[in-house]
Amino acid sequence: MLSFTFGGKNSYTDYEIVISQRASIPSPLRRVTTLEVPGRNSALRFDENTYEDITITVECSLKDNTSLADKVDLIKGWLIGAGESDLVFDFQPNKKYIAQVVNAINFVQAYKIFSKFIIIFNCRPFKFAVSNSAITLNTSGSITNIGTVYSEPIIKVYGTGDATLAIGSQVNKLTGISSSIIIDSTIQDCYAVDGSNMNNKMSGDFPVINIGANAVSWIGNVVKVEIIPNWRWL
Repeated sequence: MLSFTFGGKNSYTDYEIVISQRASIPSPLRRVTTLEVPGRNSALRFDENTYEDITITVECSLKDNTSLADKVDLIKGWLIGAGESDLVFDFQPNKKYIAQVVNAINFVQAYKIFSKFIIIFNCRPFKFAVSNSAITLNTSGSITNIGTVYSEPIIKVYGTGDATLAIGSQVNKLTGISSSIIIDSTIQDCYAVDGSNMNNKMSGDFPVINIGANAVSWIGNVVKVEIIPNWRWL
């Protein structure tokens, strides 16, 4: 039985929702701007290396019974009330979307004992790994991106004083660390364990982990580096 988990609840085991067919998963549209230049063959292309959101439509049905009206209320409250949450389809349980329901949930009687309805999820462009265990490096080493697009990691550097961190060809200079600093490329912010702002302690662009192998090294009084990689797939 096809099902999905959204907002921590499963469509079939929690609500007895039957999915009519496996959802079609589109690829995200890459943002590329073109400019026509008179007298020039083809067009100039400006590739932003970013992607548009995607939309996933799921066709569902629900068996009519004496408590249908109450169940419909619960389903609407679940889908709409969950806001932006993790969406995991059972046919790919190791990957998730970050999604939100964006349509009104309308139940229409399709057969004598069934009602049908459609759920439209607006999703961020990528699939994300459901499990993202931290990778710890006590000395310089390498990290391999297992996804199909660069990832935006959360990096915790343990050390004191000034240091230089290099991931691939990207270099970040860190100054005046007291014990550790967290570099969060997902939200583009630097902060301490207690959440206090440390953006003035780092210079350089927020690092990404490119597809394939990425060398990781540092200079300075660094004890170790922990990386939550946030693997992503198109």
